[in-house]
Amino acid sequence: MIAQPKGYQTEAKNNVLDIFRYANAQIDAATDPDSRRAAIAHNGCVLIQAPTGAGKTLIAGLVAQELSRDPDIKIVWLWFTPFAGLVEQARIAIKAEFNGLRVRDIARERRAHGTRSGDVFVSTWAAVAGRKDSKRIRKDGDESVSLDLVLEQWRKDGFKIGVIVDEAHHTFSSGTESVRYYREVLQPDFTLMITATPDDQDAESFRKSAGIAVMHRITVSRLDAVSAGLIKPGIKSVAYLAGEQHRELVDFGQAALADGVRVHNAIKAQLVTEGIDLVPLMLVQVASTDKSVEKAKMDLMALGMAEDAIAVYTSKEPDDDLLAVARDESKEALIFKMAVALGFDAPRAFTLVSMRGAQDKDFGTQIVGRILRVDWRLQSRATSELLKYGYVFLADAEKQAGLSGAADRINAVRSELAKISPFTMLVRMGDNPTVQVVENGQSSFLPKGWSPPPLPTETAGGTDTVRPFAGQIDLVGFFLETDDDHPYTRAATQGVVGKNAPGMKVYPLRPGMERVFKREQLNLDTSGLLRAVEARIRIDDSVFTAGFRQAVSIQRKEEEIFTHDVHYGEYQARLSDAEIARRAQLLLFEPDYLDPRELQAALLNRLRKECRERGFLEVLESPEKLRQAMHLILVSHPKLLREAVRICCAENAELVDTAPLPEVMSWPTGCAVERLAAYQAFPPDLNKDELAFAQLLDVEMSGQIVWWHRNEPRKPWSAGLVMPDGTHYYPDFLVKIKGRTRGDGILLIEVKGEHLINSMNTPDKAAASHKLYSKPLMVMKENSGRWMTLRYNDRTGKNEPDAIFRLDALAEY
Repeated sequence: MIAQPKGYQTEAKNNVLDIFRYANAQIDAATDPDSRRAAIAHNGCVLIQAPTGAGKTLIAGLVAQELSRDPDIKIVWLWFTPFAGLVEQARIAIKAEFNGLRVRDIARERRAHGTRSGDVFVSTWAAVAGRKDSKRIRKDGDESVSLDLVLEQWRKDGFKIGVIVDEAHHTFSSGTESVRYYREVLQPDFTLMITATPDDQDAESFRKSAGIAVMHRITVSRLDAVSAGLIKPGIKSVAYLAGEQHRELVDFGQAALADGVRVHNAIKAQLVTEGIDLVPLMLVQVASTDKSVEKAKMDLMALGMAEDAIAVYTSKEPDDDLLAVARDESKEALIFKMAVALGFDAPRAFTLVSMRGAQDKDFGTQIVGRILRVDWRLQSRATSELLKYGYVFLADAEKQAGLSGAADRINAVRSELAKISPFTMLVRMGDNPTVQVVENGQSSFLPKGWSPPPLPTETAGGTDTVRPFAGQIDLVGFFLETDDDHPYTRAATQGVVGKNAPGMKVYPLRPGMERVFKREQLNLDTSGLLRAVEARIRIDDSVFTAGFRQAVSIQRKEEEIFTHDVHYGEYQARLSDAEIARRAQLLLFEPDYLDPRELQAALLNRLRKECRERGFLEVLESPEKLRQAMHLILVSHPKLLREAVRICCAENAELVDTAPLPEVMSWPTGCAVERLAAYQAFPPDLNKDELAFAQLLDVEMSGQIVWWHRNEPRKPWSAGLVMPDGTHYYPDFLVKIKGRTRGDGILLIEVKGEHLINSMNTPDKAAASHKLYSKPLMVMKENSGRWMTLRYNDRTGKNEPDAIFRLDALAEY
């Protein structure tokens, strides 16, 4: 064995051995199966929890080696790794570190003949657990018998079965077939599980279903591993925070990558300065999207890293190729797509840049583990502060909280050894020693063995009958029901409400009521509108300068995740050309009556003129730079295009006559009578606020209101305005007012609930103005019951209450 165990590793190893030897003594003393099961269930399973890099594999190997050398124990070990790609890594490590163990090939050497204590077979749990007919290892081969059969032969030859499970909660499953294999076929005498990120719920689920009475837990604290020099004292996570005006424009991935390269280069230089022959590794975890790897590689090269110093790994699981790359010191950067997975050892890694958006609950612990180890060349030597830390650069600032949470979770673990379970005792009844289980502190004079819980059941697919839940409609009955009184039949056969339908009434138009109004519409020929927008859009010096900005100043938050020391600084982050182009395209598509290509051409033509006048001639030589500048101007000033289009639409809109109002309306019987309404009743489609406003109009007694009409949206007879996006806006009411000089005496009024005054396109509605009827009046009812007018605030881009609405001021609005 090459590695010498640290103090805490020796203590953990001895603790496991004490528990297993106690169980072994009871197993050997009591020969009946129930007693064996009781001894194993209470003292045959240990879980070791320790931070990545603390030497869990070393502890497990030491346990296996010393137990195999015990003259009173013959044992064969099955060592399970979480991924197939890590099997060879485990085999190499066992051969190199533990001369008391003999690694054998589980694929070709499954035979009892020649087996000796300390033989180790390395595999994955997935390769053996499950249905026998689907696992090659569990079938007889040309060179070896099935694993199931060789397990029986080993037991007949007096061997005990030991199981070591790396990253146990990711390896073991509590599924029926998996548990059945563990309990009925594998039947291990000793189970040693090691993990850095235990899931207590999963562990408990497996313990119960596997028939384990006591799962002993040994924990190793981070500080023990730090004191031993095996892991770094701290990890610094770096996130980038931008104000609302820049948040969507900054390329946070590029910022994290550039910052990571800067720190990587500083670490590389410091290692040279301190005379340490080590090339640091930078890990770059990209998103699982097309071309993410290619983009990261191009960005690294643009930041000065040589192409042949960049390695790429895209498999979903770690394998030998990944581990070889991690050790190949001709590579300075490793780009990979997979999750920051378990078993991925890279001791020379100091920096990790993460661009992934998704994360699971173990993300923080896993990402810390990848850069927590200390390379053997740095162990037991004094180094500068820079080399004492690992560094994580996060494209997603929200992940920083996850890292801090993971650190708190790691910090909360205290070194703790397990105690031998006292609930089993050897009792001799005549010549038959048995193991009894102690209950409530007392044992019985009669043998009482261990009764494991039954195996979990598995529901047969396709056999369950789906029963309708309470209140579920019987759709077959709905369509086949012939009883005319059935409520579903009435609902389905009522049909479209017509003029003479039951429950309906005809409401005539009031005498002398105007029937034709004016609606705005855009000319189908948009060339004039495009020329108007090109001329109207305001490009002053500040707007023009914004188009050529390449970076913005954002906040850099650096947090030491174990101590929560936080430092803030300023960072110049590049703008995201791709995101800016995407958002600019959305703005160009907003006015859907304009061809976005023609609109873009008009805006480029205007910007071209501005560049020529300002002497930016080099931009004119690059269509790509000109387009990028135009995109950035649009995104930096999103109101610029909207305002220009709104004004030009208003100027270029044409007035056309609506269709005449119908002479009658067919509404439900019982609509309340209204003396000033166009159809002499309150329309049935009014919402609560609209009805309250109509009632307010109806109580006006001075005679200034001649009539009011509910202006239904999108009817042939509806009066409407053109919005900046080309859609029509139909104010809720048309009110004819005596003495009003504008709009042929007609005022348009829009009613908004207090919670809707800035929803959707309400601000655009507030800024709109009809070519004949002028700007619609927008009103809202406060919770107090008072009616207020609204006005549009150009500075905030929002609607705000303006003044108390007054009926006697209708002619002036």
